[in-house]
Amino acid sequence: MYPGSSSVGDFEENNKALSQKKKIVMLAKIDLFAECLMQAVGSRFQGHDIVCFSDPDNLLDGSLVDVTLIMLYRMPAKSFPAILRTIHEFHPKTSIGLVVENADELDPSIAGFVEERLIHGVLPLNLNLDVCLAAIDLLMKGGEHFPAALLRRLSPEPFGANSLYGRRGELSGPGAAAGSGRRKRDAGPDGLTTREVQILDLICKGTQNKIIADRLGLSENTVKVHVRNIYKKMNVRNRTEAASRYFTNDAAAERGSDTLSSRWKN
Repeated sequence: MYPGSSSVGDFEENNKALSQKKKIVMLAKIDLFAECLMQAVGSRFQGHDIVCFSDPDNLLDGSLVDVTLIMLYRMPAKSFPAILRTIHEFHPKTSIGLVVENADELDPSIAGFVEERLIHGVLPLNLNLDVCLAAIDLLMKGGEHFPAALLRRLSPEPFGANSLYGRRGELSGPGAAAGSGRRKRDAGPDGLTTREVQILDLICKGTQNKIIADRLGLSENTVKVHVRNIYKKMNVRNRTEAASRYFTNDAAAERGSDTLSSRWKN
């Protein structure tokens, strides 16, 4: 699967200028394989920007938009809950692929995320390059790719209620909505996501970021990023303006509901 070799020193330099193209992201502990894989992916999918990070916090960058696939490589198993939570919060429509040394030796804690399809594909290093690129193309189109050897190890009912509750609870945090699948949709006014509506509702009650973070099981930094996104989507500058617009929208919705009810009665 190694397409060739090049300088690892240039690995992070390609991330400095992001265009308006759709993006493929590799979150990885940087090594020669990671660089070579991304060069092969870039050659195959020339209509996409190829972005490489070693720090998961870069996934919070507001300029990182239109991401179709995030590939994880050599990230510590203990960091997976936080990484997946960040991806599902900030890139909810993105497919997630896991690049592994050997699918037969997958860490049990990571296998649990695969079982529940919180990871959408597994790419072993022993795949032929053409097969790997075809699998990546499938993931980008919303499909899934799991080696047969791995599927044989997984539970025959990966969507069982008990495991789903535990794993999605770990991702979503206390008090958060568990969600119903891999592609969440915008669910609120001004195109706000479900999580942003939750946070906006708490903002309107005067709740500070630290308390919001504790209540929703998020980091305070993640809450700050959500708040900035809320302000941008609502075209407001502060909490007061956000709350005012939120209440105005609610009042308008209630008036519309009353109008519909009266028309129905007539």
